[in-house]
Amino acid sequence: MILTSRQSSTNGAARVAFVGCLAFLVLASVGSAAIAGTVSYNANFAFPLSPGSQGLSLPQWDPALYPGQVLSKVELKIGGNISATVDAENDSAISGNMGVDLLGLLKASAPSLAASAGILQSAGPVAVGPSDGNPGSGPDFVNFGKVSGSGSASNSLVAGLAPYIGNGNIAATVNGNGGFSVTGVSDSTIHVSAFGADGTVTVTYTYNPVPEPTSMALAGLSGIGLALAAWRRRRKS
Repeated sequence: MILTSRQSSTNGAARVAFVGCLAFLVLASVGSAAIAGTVSYNANFAFPLSPGSQGLSLPQWDPALYPGQVLSKVELKIGGNISATVDAENDSAISGNMGVDLLGLLKASAPSLAASAGILQSAGPVAVGPSDGNPGSGPDFVNFGKVSGSGSASNSLVAGLAPYIGNGNIAATVNGNGGFSVTGVSDSTIHVSAFGADGTVTVTYTYNPVPEPTSMALAGLSGIGLALAAWRRRRKS
């Protein structure tokens, strides 16, 4: 059968449309199958400062619990608090507005992965009189009570995940440090007690289905189809 120029063009466009639809359906099928899953584990910490540290143990990602899945990302997150009971006294000969600042850092470390959370918290200011020579009392003294600050941070890893795979545990460490300073007066005495850190370290595993050979073949077929469609368009132009 001899096709006219218009019929040939129409049939060619139909073939291109068919190949494009096939490629779209294949890619959509492959994409819908690759839905990521996540699982998280927590470990709590609490230790005195400053500085201080604590070792933690977190479960590995066990492939036996997720057949047909592969680990694709590990995220490490730390969320915590640094706190202390604080009082301060103005030792200068002039009055002022006295406050205290807490500055601290909490860091979680695991194999090839770390996350650091900075903490900044202020209390006051409170109006105080000049030094009266009586430590621990009077208009030059302020009991700020418990001063606490919190912070969080996270970091992730997508390569070198082998240490996180297995049916055992990974070792993690939390380090913390911090300090208080007095503001608003030129000379002062500060007392800090019950200075410590507490919080939670979380490891989150993201996993994906292992690509099946059939899906991989279909994906390759779709690529060939798209290339063929592009070649035909170039040939007609």
